[in-house]
Amino acid sequence: MKRTLIVIMALCAALAFTACGKSSSNTETTPAPTTAEPETKEPATTPAATLEAPGNTAEFKILTCSVESVSDTLEDMTVKNGDTEVKFNLNGVVIETTYELKEGTSVSIVYKGEISGDDAANAKIVLVLDAQENMEVKTMTGSVTDQAMSSFTIRDDKGEETGFLKDNCEGLNTGVLGQATDDSNGSGAMVKVTYVTVTYDAGSESNFPLKVESAK
Repeated sequence: MKRTLIVIMALCAALAFTACGKSSSNTETTPAPTTAEPETKEPATTPAATLEAPGNTAEFKILTCSVESVSDTLEDMTVKNGDTEVKFNLNGVVIETTYELKEGTSVSIVYKGEISGDDAANAKIVLVLDAQENMEVKTMTGSVTDQAMSSFTIRDDKGEETGFLKDNCEGLNTGVLGQATDDSNGSGAMVKVTYVTVTYDAGSESNFPLKVESAK
């Protein structure tokens, strides 16, 4: 009798142990909630400052500035306009300055294209001249009354004559000035001249053409 009771108690204990084991293995674990990381945005980049006047679409533009340095071979020139330094390539550029190009020399640069910040890759220098406070790009239309090796003269419809230097400007190599028809060396060809004027310390003036084109 005692032996039977012991066997029954052992079976009950075994069943209880098995039940506990199943309960433990079937317990589901709830994953910890995940928090989404806030989206990070790249800071907006500020465009480089520009030396161009807003909306300036003129063909020829003028930058009056101070020379910072010039290479020994005159291939490059760095200028300073305000706090911005700009480096220009001078290959093929006409330089007509009274004073030597060196640190501290003030110049007026006539160019085409755009200068953005310190980037002058999209700018083409046409002329480097003595600095002028109020230099402006002007135009004049008239007939050619005289031509020489280094200059030409045109007369407008009011009869006023203006002389210009031949400084490798745009259009001159196209024969736009025509051929002389009499002893005055004037061809009478009608032309439009885009130019700038330099006033020197002594008060004299020179007109530098930037572009000469037919006015027919």
